[in-house]
Amino acid sequence: MSVFQLKEDEAETVRINRNEVQEIVPDADFRFSLIMLKDGRKYFVCGTLEELDQEFEKPTGSD
Repeated sequence: MSVFQLKEDEAETVRINRNEVQEIVPDADFRFSLIMLKDGRKYFVCGTLEELDQEFEKPTGSD
């Protein structure tokens, strides 16, 4: 489970498992990314594709 800051309110976070992700689309300025989940939910989060991939690869120890 990885934690991401939401673009709209950086004080808010969302927890996402990599296996829930259908697609990740970078924003035009590449500072943010749209994460689309298999269940239809969408989250606009802070971070580039590379940063999101790094976050998904981090070991969590609590899953």
